[in-house]
Amino acid sequence: MLRAHGDREATNLLVHGDNLAALEAVRAQGVRFRCAYLDPPYNTGRNFEEYDDTLGDHRWTSMMHPRLEAVHALLEDDGMIAVEIDDTQLSSLLVLLDRVFGAENRISIVTVVRSAPTGHKAKNRGPVHVSDFLLLYAKDRRAWRYRAQHRARTGFDEAYSTWLENPDDPPSRFRFRPLRSVVARALGHASTREASRAIGKEAMDRAVAEHALRHPRHVVRFAQPRYEAISKKAQRLVDRSKASPERVFVLDRAPLTPLVLRGGNRMLTLASKVRDVNGQPALVEPITNVWDDVPFQGIAREGGVVFARNKKPEKLVARVVAMATDPGDWVLDPFLGSGTTAAVAHKLGRRWVGIELGDHVLSLAEPRLARVVRGEDATGIAYDRGEAPNGFRVARVDLPRTRAPR
Repeated sequence: MLRAHGDREATNLLVHGDNLAALEAVRAQGVRFRCAYLDPPYNTGRNFEEYDDTLGDHRWTSMMHPRLEAVHALLEDDGMIAVEIDDTQLSSLLVLLDRVFGAENRISIVTVVRSAPTGHKAKNRGPVHVSDFLLLYAKDRRAWRYRAQHRARTGFDEAYSTWLENPDDPPSRFRFRPLRSVVARALGHASTREASRAIGKEAMDRAVAEHALRHPRHVVRFAQPRYEAISKKAQRLVDRSKASPERVFVLDRAPLTPLVLRGGNRMLTLASKVRDVNGQPALVEPITNVWDDVPFQGIAREGGVVFARNKKPEKLVARVVAMATDPGDWVLDPFLGSGTTAAVAHKLGRRWVGIELGDHVLSLAEPRLARVVRGEDATGIAYDRGEAPNGFRVARVDLPRTRAPR
């Protein structure tokens, strides 16, 4: 052990050395991880100051295969691996992961939009390359649990146009009004038309959206259910609801939410789509397998380090960690680079092991993580540490005779 930062009882570990040797040493300690994030060399054919990225296909595959097997052995049965890559080695990586983890355990291939089609990239022949790919695999998909993630939605969903006056009453007593008329009266106007004339349509639209976000339990929409996809019991209730459009019908579907019907349509509440974002209520939607909402621009000095090539935003890594772990779980990164994964895990109250062969683990990652421990990193994601031990140890693992490519 070289030294420690912060709480000396903390088990978080920063390792300087070959990652394959380090992974074997970690396995001998009995540590198991719920999430592993890997950002390996992309094999671009360029030699950077921090690492060699000119391996060629065979050497790259030979380097990655045993490391993926070592990570597989270190994951909990309900753990997940996320490997980020561009299209240079995408097909080779997909074959390797299918071989090591099994194609049946593939969770998703996520396209990460990292830049715009401008500058020198736009001069390339063919489509402009603006994305990375995140390959997500479970150790055992049957055991893996997804922690649902959401993203802020731009604009207000105008389908939520109905105000429910009494959401705490039994559904049979629900009373509905047009949302815009409620907002108009709240602004001191007798009608929606009068309000729009007085403040303008754009201001009225903003007022409606703001009012809805402040009172999401009162704002609903009605949508036609997929008749062929619901149960026979639900179909019969839909038919009854169509026959008595002024009544509200309810089908208890515990543990699912009740099916509330009016006029043959299902009632949906805005509250299910509102989350707190930076202290303010915001309309959100589930993330998809295309992530275009994580900016790579402006991250050059994130964490207080300059790492010119292949640095990833903390927000990106945080989303991966959050979908696969709970506070206190172990997170692994055997290609740590400038320390992003460890910094994110630490801020989110997860325990972590980060491994890096290059000397920048000491000149960049260690000082960065020391600042995180001291609470001095105001860049990247916000702190949400909870009760996790606030410190880490630094260790060295001797290189094997055959030096690893990175």
